[in-house]
Formats: sequence, C-alpha cells, structure tokens
Amino acid sequence: MRSRFRDDRGMAVMAVMILGMALVLVTSVVVMRSVRQSGNAIGDARWEQTLNVAESGLDDGLARVYEDPTFTTGEQRPDYFADSSAEKDWVVAVADARPSDDVVATPQGEYVVVRPANTAAVYSVGYSPSRDDPQRRVRAVRAEIGSAQVAGGWSTRYAVLSGGNLEFNGNPTVLSGAIVGVHANGFLDVGGSTFIDGCMSSSGGSLIKGSVSQDPWCVPAGDQAPVAVPVVDPRSLWHYSMYDLCPLGKVRAGPAHPTMGHTATNVPCSGATIVSDAAAQPFNGWRFQGCCDPKLGARWRNESNAGFPGVFYVYQGSASVPANAGVPGAPWRVTIIAEGSGSCPGIVGGDITISGSSAMAPHESAMNLLLAAGRDIDISGGSPLLEGLIAAHEQVEVTGGADGIETAYLSEWACDSVDDFVDEAEFSGTATVFNSGSVGSPFAGTEDIPVIAAWAEL
Repeated sequence: MRSRFRDDRGMAVMAVMILGMALVLVTSVVVMRSVRQSGNAIGDARWEQTLNVAESGLDDGLARVYEDPTFTTGEQRPDYFADSSAEKDWVVAVADARPSDDVVATPQGEYVVVRPANTAAVYSVGYSPSRDDPQRRVRAVRAEIGSAQVAGGWSTRYAVLSGGNLEFNGNPTVLSGAIVGVHANGFLDVGGSTFIDGCMSSSGGSLIKGSVSQDPWCVPAGDQAPVAVPVVDPRSLWHYSMYDLCPLGKVRAGPAHPTMGHTATNVPCSGATIVSDAAAQPFNGWRFQGCCDPKLGARWRNESNAGFPGVFYVYQGSASVPANAGVPGAPWRVTIIAEGSGSCPGIVGGDITISGSSAMAPHESAMNLLLAAGRDIDISGGSPLLEGLIAAHEQVEVTGGADGIETAYLSEWACDSVDDFVDEAEFSGTATVFNSGSVGSPFAGTEDIPVIAAWAEL
C-alpha cells in the first residue's frame, strides 16, 4: 500500500507539472495574441484617424470654393487615370511636393488641400501622424463640385464686375483679396500700372500689358465662365425713394417719405409737392438746372457740403454731385437713383456724375445701394470716398483719385446708348477699390452656388 501511495504521489506531481506547462503555453499564446491585437487596434485607429484628417482637409477646401469658386492651387490634373490607385498616386505626389506652409496641422494629423486649375474636383490628402513621419499613414479623398441656383437677392463677390468689356489703365488699385477680384463677361483690357490683390477673369478674351500685378496663383484671364449680372432698372428701385426730383423742377414725396409716402401713387413724381421750384429754392442741396437737355434730360445738381441724408430719385433726368459733403468716419448717408427716358440704345438721361470729394455711404434704408443709374455713372476729378454698391444699366467709368471702401462696381452693359458721354466700363487714374467680401444689393436674381456632386476615397 505504501508503495502504491508513493507511485500515486509521483503521478500527481507529474500531472501538476504538465498542467503548469500547458497553462504557461496558453498564457504565452494569449499574451502574444493580445500584443498583436493591440498593434492591430492601434493601426486601425490610426487608419481611421487619417481618414478623419483627410475629410477635415476636404471640408476646408470646399469652404474655400464656396467663398471663391475660382479658388485653385494651380496644378494641372492629367486627363486620364488608369484607375483610382493611379489617381491617388498622383495627388499624393502633388501633396508631398507642396511647401510646408500648405500643410495644415490638426490634433489627429496633417492634411494638404489640392484644387487643380483644370477641374471642378477638390482633393485632400491626410497624413497621420504627420506628412514627414517615416511610419505615416496616408489617405486621399476627392469631391466633385457641381452648381445649383438659389433664388433671392442678388449679391456680388466681385470688386468690379462688367457684363461686357472692361478696361483698366493708369494706376488703379483693387484691394480685394483672393476671394473677390474683377471679372468681365466681355473682353478684359488691362495695362498701365494696375495692381489687383486678387484675380482677374473674363469670358471674352483678355489683353494684359504694362506693369500689371495680381496674385501669383491666379489662372490667366480670358476663357472663364460668364457671371450672372442683374438688370439695373431704376424703376424697380423707386419704392426706396424718399424724395422724387421731377422733370419740371418740383420735389415731390416718394413712396418712402417718412410722413407723406402714402401720397405717392404708382409712378414717380405723383406724391405731395415739397418744393414747387427747386431752381429758385434748392432742396436739401439739390438745385434744378433746367429741362430738357437732349442728352441729359432734366438736370439736377447738388453743390451743398451739408450732406443732407436721404434717398433721392431723379426722374427722367441726370444728377451731378460736385459737392464735398461728409468726412471719413462720418459719411454723407445718401442713395441716388437716376431714371432716364427711352430705351436701349436711345436712352436720354439717367446719368450720375460724381466730381467732388464727398465721403458717401448708402442710406440705411436702401440695402447697401449708393448709386444706381438708368444709363451711365461717371466718377471723375476730386478724391471722393465711396462705400456700397455702384451700379449702372450701361457703363461705369472711374477716373481721378476716387477711393472705395467695401465698394462694388457693376456695369450691366445692357447697351451703349448712341448719344451719351460714357462708352466704356473703365478704371483709370489712381482710383482705388477696397472690397473684402460679398456686397449685397436690392436687385432680384438667382445665384449659382457650388454644391458637392460626388464624393470618393481614392
């Protein structure tokens, strides 16, 4: 019995040793699998982080396109890729070659936005943990940009916009930034020492000569898509009028007059009479100079430096402002609208001429509108300081030392009336335009806005 007990005890010891070895082996396998799984989990997390970074870059690129549909990083995308892998190789090579200033850091990694100049696509390449890390992960995404029309109030992203030809000469300066710039739906002729902080574009060709400067990444002007231009119709703006300046020298209440607006019916110069003879008794600086000039129609002139505020509607005539009203910081709050008679290309009157050195800003009731002409606008001489939207049914000509603060110029170019004084949309002299973003307006219309048409990871 003792011998059997000793044999059983030996077997138990062996069993315990075998079981212990088995547990060690199982534990080793579990630890190895845990370490491997941990590495996979870290790798998977980093892979997902890289996609998040790439999508952040795509959001950034799309935001830039929404602000400025002409935004580009300058590359030319090949016309054909064998597959998405070849497309990814191309865009990653482009992103790798970009300077460090173009690399945007996020808490999860870095990205580079790529917007080729010859496509509607926006790319983003995401890197984790960074572009220069030897163990980096890389993912690339692409969005195709389409467009959709949104109805509502028209606004312009452009500091200067022409529905036809546009000419720059002399030493004009446009300080607009990359999201604004200038555009002509016709031919763009730029010379002299023009400086544009932003991009020039046109739809009917261009001639760039002289000492001309624009942002270095801008696409050459000449074959860009036309930009929607609203109809500048003074009659559609008459409801803003506080004071109608009438063809025979009377001043009548307009529909927006603070106390007598109800007396205006459905046409200009139908409201209650405020002044019977503005030739003998000027009203708020406006003096009637006679009717009817074969080119200008009824002529009204404002020589007062007092800067009487209001919305003034010149009916079947033209307005000239040689005054020096307002000062920087306290501008003359005024909106001037001029309606001529007849139709294109035989409009008589409807001109606005600014020749003094007034500081002018839109009247608060007129939705950012400073000047609206049924024919032409001529800003010359002096050094006026102008703010808001300046719009002409035909052409705007700016010469001399005019300065603009958050100003947008619009030449509809509906025609060029035969017997008028301005024949081209032109900027010359030392005129300066400052515009940092979209300028709203009372004009109706639709606007094409960029939308995402497709999204894909490469």
